[in-house]
Amino acid sequence: MNERDFFDDQFAPEGFDLLMSALKNGNYRYFDVSEYEEFIDYLNAGGDFERSEQVISMAMKTHPDALSLKLRHAQALLNRGEAEAARLELEALSEQQGNDPEVSLLLGNCHLMEENKKAAGESFKMAIQHAGENLDDVLYQVGSSYVSSGDIREAVTYFERAFEENPDNDYVLNDLGYFYDQLGHPDKSIYYYNLYLDIDPFNPAVWFNLGIACNRLGKFDKALEAYDYTLALSDDFYHALFNKANSLANLEKYKEAIVCYRDYLKFDRENDDALCYMGECYLNIGRKRMAGRYYTKALKINPGNDMALFSSGIIAWMDGDHLLSVDLIRRAIDLEGETAEYWFSYARVLADSGKEKEAKAAFRKASSLNPAQSEIWMHYAEYLHGQGLIKDAIRILRKGIRHNSRDAAIKYLLAAYLYESDEEKEASLQLETALKLDFNRHDDLFRIYPKAAQNDAVKRLIRSHKPLK
Repeated sequence: MNERDFFDDQFAPEGFDLLMSALKNGNYRYFDVSEYEEFIDYLNAGGDFERSEQVISMAMKTHPDALSLKLRHAQALLNRGEAEAARLELEALSEQQGNDPEVSLLLGNCHLMEENKKAAGESFKMAIQHAGENLDDVLYQVGSSYVSSGDIREAVTYFERAFEENPDNDYVLNDLGYFYDQLGHPDKSIYYYNLYLDIDPFNPAVWFNLGIACNRLGKFDKALEAYDYTLALSDDFYHALFNKANSLANLEKYKEAIVCYRDYLKFDRENDDALCYMGECYLNIGRKRMAGRYYTKALKINPGNDMALFSSGIIAWMDGDHLLSVDLIRRAIDLEGETAEYWFSYARVLADSGKEKEAKAAFRKASSLNPAQSEIWMHYAEYLHGQGLIKDAIRILRKGIRHNSRDAAIKYLLAAYLYESDEEKEASLQLETALKLDFNRHDDLFRIYPKAAQNDAVKRLIRSHKPLK
């Protein structure tokens, strides 16, 4: 392999070929400090740390007193994981140079690598105090050091300070956007990405990340717009095609999503998730046979795709093949056993199959995994009611309401079962709360328990809570 295969000739610093020739042949050639800095930084950017160290060694023999070269040597030691050796060199430099911010910054990195956070904080504080007009850049570098150590929250505090110092620092804006999303604050992420795009609207990666943050907040229209900008700026940014398809599916534009997934699959033919999502889109437009084909394709590529197994199980259930459905959904559960949706559907298929004991156990598991989903409690109660176990159904609904106190539907169902059991006092309390939460759903009560329509107390309650026109 040619010794420069990792680099682009077009961007190599002037004199780089002469340097490489000197290194290869063991010859000496003079370069000034700034030239060596360029060569070292160029090699580091290309990931060629081995030759970078060779150049540092040559440079320090030529310019033994150059601070910038000593700093690069200390950085090379850090890159090798030799934090103690780097720290000792930097401490010696600190005594010579006084409070040089670059020395303090690297010392802080050494302390972080040695897991001495207190000392790191003191070094970074010193760097910030003597940063002068470069304060925003030094704050940004401190934040980047904490990112490297895995402390994202601490990093963001420094990025915020850098932003206050210079609101137009695009590196700061980009990292604030990215790391706020990582910390679960997509709203802040969107804010900073938009500020970045006000400065540089032609960065496809930032538009792409903005789309991800918008998607997390359920702003699918905005996400779609961001992915369109990404693709307009970089038509081979195929991950944006995948995310755009997801946004279209979330907007229930299933036919458009299918086209987008198909375009994405031209770039990544073996992506079983994309095939699976296509199947889901077909299922949502009522084309279950076509959906089934894509789930089958996904499983051929990845037999362990739990979503494809689960969805195939749903299709089997729709076709009335309960035995196959139970088998497929169970296999999905074996792969992803803590997914409430899988257990919920499994419970319903078991119930339809007449497997009472297994169905109850599956309903219990689903409700424990996602107690805030009132639909699970309601279906569980309806199943028990259908088995003639009305007291058990009421008990389950009472339990479910503890987790869904603002859900009118579950309260109407409980009120209906309580009226049916002649527990009118509690029934009226539940009905009154349900009416306050959502009066327009009061017909649910009569659909579940038609005899309630003849109850005078029920009529009075409904009249008293009827909204004024």
